[in-house]
Amino acid sequence: MITKKYKWVVAAMFITSIALSCKKNVLDVKPTNFVSDVAVFEDITLTSQFLTNVYSSLLSGFERKDWGFDQDWSAGFALLDMATDDIEGHNDLPLNKVQAGDLNSSFSLGTEMWRNNYILIRKANTLIGRIDGVPTTDTNLKTRIKAEARFLRAFAYSELIRAFGGVPLILNEQLITDDLLVPRNTYEECVNFITKECDEAAADLPFEYPAADLGRATKGAALALKARVLLYYASPLNNPSNDVTRWTNAANAAKAVMDIKDQGYYNLHPDYYQLFFTKAGNKEVIFAKKFARPGRTHQTAWMLHMSIQNPDVIGGAWGAFHATQNLVDAYEMKNGKLISDPTSGYDPQNPYKDRDSRFDKSLIHNGSVFKGVTVETFEGGNANKSTNGDRTKTGYGLRKFIDERFLTADDVYRGGDNDWIYMRYAEVLLNYAESRNEAAGPDGTVFSAINELRRRSDQPALSGLGQVEMRERIRNERRVELSFEEHRFYDVRRWKLGMTYFNVPVKKMKIVKNANSTLTYTVENYENRVYKENFNLLPIPQMEIERNPELVPNPN
Repeated sequence: MITKKYKWVVAAMFITSIALSCKKNVLDVKPTNFVSDVAVFEDITLTSQFLTNVYSSLLSGFERKDWGFDQDWSAGFALLDMATDDIEGHNDLPLNKVQAGDLNSSFSLGTEMWRNNYILIRKANTLIGRIDGVPTTDTNLKTRIKAEARFLRAFAYSELIRAFGGVPLILNEQLITDDLLVPRNTYEECVNFITKECDEAAADLPFEYPAADLGRATKGAALALKARVLLYYASPLNNPSNDVTRWTNAANAAKAVMDIKDQGYYNLHPDYYQLFFTKAGNKEVIFAKKFARPGRTHQTAWMLHMSIQNPDVIGGAWGAFHATQNLVDAYEMKNGKLISDPTSGYDPQNPYKDRDSRFDKSLIHNGSVFKGVTVETFEGGNANKSTNGDRTKTGYGLRKFIDERFLTADDVYRGGDNDWIYMRYAEVLLNYAESRNEAAGPDGTVFSAINELRRRSDQPALSGLGQVEMRERIRNERRVELSFEEHRFYDVRRWKLGMTYFNVPVKKMKIVKNANSTLTYTVENYENRVYKENFNLLPIPQMEIERNPELVPNPN
């Protein structure tokens, strides 16, 4: 029988590359790269390396393993937004079961989220608990390392609570002699802890780092995380009584990050496509997971890459990404009007003309020039041949995140090294606009924030809208601006609009090339989707419930 204490230890065990606790066996054989945990916290250089290892535990959208958290080969196949109305995934993805309404405690991405974040939390707890005893005269470095670890722990908890609601707050390095069956804290208790940690970490973190240290937690990252957590706390899912104070607090927190811009630290990158590839000098990025060729790459460029049957561009990629017509319809016309507006000038038989520039910088469609090739998504075209198992299923492919410099299959297969951006300044502007609009209506600061973002894409400024109208435009702006960055998965849930957006058919664009070479465009239903109200939070993974029965009650 597994003991009470052993169950939680199994759930929380981790191994790091630089710190491994073990007892001598009879042969007293150690691997050549062995460094004891005692040695790690007797040398500030090794302690700094331990912190780097904590960063490496961050789970990014480029690394999710839809076939199971232990199936490394599948990393890069799945974005959470594939379970939304924005994307259709590869035919064989287990994530497709969620689209069909089968979301249960065996959901592999949920298990991976739980496991990876608690691995990070355990490492951070070890570092936070021992850093004060590390001998060094560089007290500023020790203070910063501790603040970074506190931020990373808070970030991991923020990821957990937006997925699962209240979770166990484990704040100390656990020993086998401890009571390891830890019950769930309330969502509010978790929010209070995270925001307090963000405030205190921010006080000890710098605004920026030298180029060699890009990717470390900054003061702005801590404040931006606080703003995001407070926005979720104010949202309908977690604020059923619509306590306006929560919206005001969220707006104030976002404004604190916007004020940093005035000191020269944050701004929007001038090019929407390039912002996801530009590393040095990119003032829009607030916090990201770093990748770099050749040692640290991701397979998104291969797994999600559109397969085009052309000798000059990659064919045979997995082609696991297919944007829906539902999303395409959300992109405005260049004149700022939605295509549903009869005065917008939208032509259903020339549907890609005069659209928001973010459309062409995010998606590939019929007529797009991609890696020097004109893409054909019409029936029989080079991206829609009947013999190609990975042909486009909806008429669209992914451009955002896909580096067009990598032309050959071999180059793409080596992996992408663009960073996964967790938080960027555009999100801060959207967070402010939403929370301020909910707190006080669309005052001048709301219009200023949303229009600052729209200017980058040359979209006309919004004006003269009431609170309800502005709410809808902000939500649409989030959908378009933050597409595929795993916000849609959570946004619709926190707005409690899953039955509106996720419980309807997703659509595709069917294009037929006529005998006279003209094209006929027809929007068709691709598949029905199923969503249930209890899907607003993910179920606790079954394997964790079996290890710790205290997880079952929801204290919220």
